[in-house]
Amino acid sequence: MKQNHIRVNKEAENSYSFAVGDELRKSLVSPWKLPLLPFSLTKRVMSHRNNRSQNAASPSLVDCIFVYDLEKMRLSDQKSFTNQSLNYSESSIGIGIGNSLIDSNFRHSIPTRREMDIEAKEWNALLEKFLLGIIRAYRPKKFVFVGKYPYAGLMSVIRKCQTENGFYWIHVRGDAETVEERAEKFTNSKPISYFTDQDTIVRNTIFFDHTPPEKLGKQLKSNGVNVISTPEHAEYLVLEDNEVNCKNMLMRNQTVFISQSTQSSLGHIPNYLLPNLVVCDEKQRNEVILSAVVFRKNQLNKKTPLMSVEAKIDLWLN
Repeated sequence: MKQNHIRVNKEAENSYSFAVGDELRKSLVSPWKLPLLPFSLTKRVMSHRNNRSQNAASPSLVDCIFVYDLEKMRLSDQKSFTNQSLNYSESSIGIGIGNSLIDSNFRHSIPTRREMDIEAKEWNALLEKFLLGIIRAYRPKKFVFVGKYPYAGLMSVIRKCQTENGFYWIHVRGDAETVEERAEKFTNSKPISYFTDQDTIVRNTIFFDHTPPEKLGKQLKSNGVNVISTPEHAEYLVLEDNEVNCKNMLMRNQTVFISQSTQSSLGHIPNYLLPNLVVCDEKQRNEVILSAVVFRKNQLNKKTPLMSVEAKIDLWLN
């Protein structure tokens, strides 16, 4: 059976050998149970097998758990990444290690070793126990650590969990050689700058996948909005082709205008992309395009991000 979430697997009490040994121990402590051992042992093994199957088949409760090593994240890192990454999905939770420098909605937190003033070995054991409990409780599909280097307690958690595609690492200003060495234990790893550094699209430009009405073209130009022929650089796109993948354009933070007849072919669009999707009645489309473009032209800064942190997280994890 294919598991649909990360689960704790490599623990003594979860093994068949533990179940068998425990039944033998009970028989030695209570000798009168020895004649019943073949039956009790068979029953224990079957029960253990059923429990393992039920656990594997249990539904995931959250899409992703983000664990932020706040001690290693600068104020600028937290401002540009923390809350944005949690917004990538409605079903994600944040865990903070240390104190946050910004107002963030973390579901749980754990003090740093420095704050607790204990030895590294003891703190890592506490971290491991804490994270294993979080994974058992929430059954996440994915687990993302955000920090300079993964702690020994976290690496122990990875070893005890059985998953083919579950643990990710977003490293924060780590040494390149060390990052490369430790990244092998994770499904994927990326520097935090990959998500927070923003390219720009050309402001006040619009692309049509058809010939636009001459009047609309003149109105746009008179308002400082230029029609261009390269869709990848346009701030706005007006599309009639039902086969175009609008989601990729929305991911790039481009604003897309489509007709109502095209909307049904889009499929599921994440909530964070919906503000950039404008569905127009065909009779009023030109008016909607002009009013929206002129309004945003006066509202936005000189530069528009090409792809948001939420979109990059979504693409990276999926």
